[in-house]
Amino acid sequence: MLLPLSFGLLAALGFATMFALAKELGSNFSGQQLVFFRSFIALLIFIPFFMNNKYLIRTNRLRVHMLRAILGLGSMACLFVAASHIPFTILTLVIFTMPLFVSILSFPILKERVGWLGFASVTVGFIGIVIAVDPLHAPLNVFVTLALLGSFLYGLAVLSIRQLSKTEPSGTMFFYFTLSCTLGSAAFLPFGWTPPNLMDFLFLCGMGIAGGIGQFAMIKAYKLAPASFVAPIEYTQFIWAAIFGFIFWDEIPALNIYLGGAI
Repeated sequence: MLLPLSFGLLAALGFATMFALAKELGSNFSGQQLVFFRSFIALLIFIPFFMNNKYLIRTNRLRVHMLRAILGLGSMACLFVAASHIPFTILTLVIFTMPLFVSILSFPILKERVGWLGFASVTVGFIGIVIAVDPLHAPLNVFVTLALLGSFLYGLAVLSIRQLSKTEPSGTMFFYFTLSCTLGSAAFLPFGWTPPNLMDFLFLCGMGIAGGIGQFAMIKAYKLAPASFVAPIEYTQFIWAAIFGFIFWDEIPALNIYLGGAI
C-alpha cells in the first residue's frame, strides 16, 4: 500500500496548492475562468506524456467519463467560488467531508465493503468537522454551504474514478476529464472573462499545473487501492492549509479548528 499512499499524499499537496491559488485569484476572476485555466493548462502540460499511447482515446465507457466530468465541473465551480469568501482552513475542512461521502457511498455504489472500523472513522471524522466549523456559534453561510455541495460532488466524482479504474487506463481517464472540463468551462467564458495581467497569468498556470498533478496522482491512487483506503489520506491537506493560510493570509485558526482537524 506504499505506492497508493505516496500518490495520495502527492494528490493532497497538489489540490491544497490549487485551492490556495484559487482563493488568491477568486476575487478577480469568475469561477468558470478559474475552472478553464485549471483544466486547459493541465491538458497542455500533461497530454504530451500520453501522446505515444495510441489507445488513449479508445473507450467503451464514454457515458461514465462524461458523468465524471459533469460532477468534477460542478465540484470545482462550487469550491472555487467559495474559496475566496471563507478562511482557507475552513474551506479545507469542508472539503474533508469528501472522504466521508466516499466511505459511506462506496458500498452501495461500488460494492466495496467498509468494516466497523471504517464506519467508526467516518463518524469520528464527521464529529471533527462539526467541531471545526462550529455551526452553533458561526451559522453556515451560503459559501460554506456551496463548499459543502462541491465536496459532495467531489466525492461522487471520486467514486466514478474508482469505477472507471477497473477498465480504463489512467491516461484515458485523465484525458477525457481534462478535455471535457476545458470545453465545458470554455462555453461559459463569454459570461465571465477578465483579462489577466502577467502575475495573474502565472498564478492561473500554476493552479493548472498543481491541479493536474493532484488529479493524476489521485487517479493513480484510486486505481491501486480501494476508495475507503485512499480517501482519508486527503486529510493531510489540512497541514498544508494551515501553513498556506498563515503565510499568505495571516490566518490563525481558532482552537476548535485545530481540535477538529486533529480529530
